[in-house]
Amino acid sequence: MGDYMYICICNGITEDQLKTAMTNSYNAKETLKKLGVGDSCGICLVDAIERIQKDSELKSEQILQNPTTNR
Repeated sequence: MGDYMYICICNGITEDQLKTAMTNSYNAKETLKKLGVGDSCGICLVDAIERIQKDSELKSEQILQNPTTNR
């Protein structure tokens, strides 16, 4: 079951879609552009960037905790 919290109401982008795009090896800028986040009113852009940063920090923390399992 996915996370259906909307990040961008204008383009109907959910948090789950944002996470999926990031795991498909897009960098943050490419991800936002590909999804169209911030293309309309722009209110969502700060929230989307914060969520990407938070997710990136969690991944980095997991790698540091289990370096041999992440090769």
